[in-house]
Amino acid sequence: MNEERDLPRLQEIGSHLRALRKASRLSQDQLAARCDLTKSNISNIENGKKDFNFTTFLEYAKGLKMHPKDLLNKEFGFVKSFFPPEQEEL
Repeated sequence: MNEERDLPRLQEIGSHLRALRKASRLSQDQLAARCDLTKSNISNIENGKKDFNFTTFLEYAKGLKMHPKDLLNKEFGFVKSFFPPEQEEL
């Protein structure tokens, strides 16, 4: 993991996942009971302290009873850096 690059991304995603969980009126314990994740794992993800794999992401979606694509239905700020602005023609 490249901390300088990845930490802000993980924090932004984690914050969004936390907001979705809270909007579903679930505690971390309740979410953990619905899927194959521990409360500690959920906390680390939501606080951007842990990089996670795709199957963990799927478990998080399962716990929220949401389609995985709905967890990504947000304009994440870091995605803009993937696409440099078009260069002006001279």
